[in-house]
Formats: sequence, structure tokens, C-alpha cells
Amino acid sequence: MSYFDVASSAPLHPVARQALQASLDEGWADPARLYREGRRARLLLDAAREAAAEAVGCRVDELVFTSSGTASVHSAVAGALAGRRRVGRHLVVSAVEHSAVLHAASSYEAAGGAVTEVGVGREGAVSVSSYLDALRPDTALACLQSANHEVGTVQPVEEVAEGCRATGVPLFVDAAQSLAWGPVEGAWSLLAGSAHKWGGPAGVGILAVRKGVRFAPQGPADERESGRAPGFENIPGIVAAAASLRAVRAE
Repeated sequence: MSYFDVASSAPLHPVARQALQASLDEGWADPARLYREGRRARLLLDAAREAAAEAVGCRVDELVFTSSGTASVHSAVAGALAGRRRVGRHLVVSAVEHSAVLHAASSYEAAGGAVTEVGVGREGAVSVSSYLDALRPDTALACLQSANHEVGTVQPVEEVAEGCRATGVPLFVDAAQSLAWGPVEGAWSLLAGSAHKWGGPAGVGILAVRKGVRFAPQGPADERESGRAPGFENIPGIVAAAASLRAVRAE
């Protein structure tokens, strides 16, 4: 039977299946512990982080693993807005962002923040000039997806990122729909992805926060994943996610 909804979720890649099965036997221990099993789990986690960071195009210490793409989005938006609250309480998003971004924007607006939604043209892309015109002196964060999850439109991220950098506004990119095909170009500040979009297992997301970006993790403090993704790491899922991302890039 044919399947035509890979934009929502891709079938588990054979490499992901193999990596998942292998790491179930090796990656079950606490990677923060110093005994043999813990060190073995840490090696798997570190190798997966290195592979994912290479695919994303960021430093290893800039990338953390989360429980989903949505968790990555919510953490990115909330953390960046909180980190720049002294700058202002204005958020810019495109009208065609994934619901995870739009819901985060709605929640921020309900809490007293200001949100500007930038419309798109007939082909679903934002105008670079219109997007940059929405930036204000009190803009704390701008959000723009790399590619649309419904019609596939590729957004002008590189140009928007350059304009955001010139005005000192960090740009968050939801790259869930495009990471399988390559890294996101441009001077983005934060980026999120979701493993099940490229043939990895569900329940694994990635979040990259560039060094120098003001970021304040929200919620209770946690020592794992730089405090940006609380809870015990799903190492088998993470290993499978990184392995499948590398595999689909090579195809």
C-alpha cells in the first residue's frame, strides 16, 4: 500500500531500526554515571550529538536532544523570549508557521506579550522586506520556518537571518521539514527539528542554540541537556535519530 504523508511523519528508516535495536542493549544506563554501563551510554550519547551537530551545522555544545519537535519549539521560543525580556516583549512570526510555533505565540500574547504575524504571498513565502519591516526596537525574537509542512514552500531564511542579525534580533528556525535535505543556511540563532520527519523514531527532537544567544530555560532546573530538556535521555531513540539523519543525507 502506498503512503503519501511523509510531510507529517516518515516511515522508520532501516538504519534507524538497526541503530535502535543495537542501542537498546548498550544505551539503557544513566549517561551521567561513571560506572561501565553509564560510560558506555555516555559514549553513545556523545557520538549521536556529534553526528547531529554536524548535520545541523552547529557546535556540539550548542545542540541538545528533547522529547519531540514540539518540545524543541516551545523551549526555543520560551527560552529566547525570557532571555531577552529586557529588550522588549515583541515576537514576530510568519502566518504559515507550524501550529507548535503559533500556539507558543498565542500563549505569549495571552500572557501580555505583543505578536506580529507576517503574511505570505500566493506561493506561501514571506516577503523578505515585509518580514524585516515587522521588526521593532523591542522585538525579542523572530520565528521563520525553513520549509512549510503543508505546501512545501521554502522560506527565504538566509536573507531574513541576515536582516535579523543586522538589527540584533535572534531568528528561530523551525527546520523540521528540511533537515533531511541539508543544513539551514544563514545566520540563524536557534533551530529545532523532529526525528520522525526524516525517518527517525518519534519522541526525539533537537534544539540548537548558538553561543552568545541570550537564553533562559523555563521551568524547574534540570542538570541534563544543558538544562534545556529536562528528564532522562532516550538514548536508543537519540542514537537512531542521529543515525537516520546521517543516512538520509547520504542517499
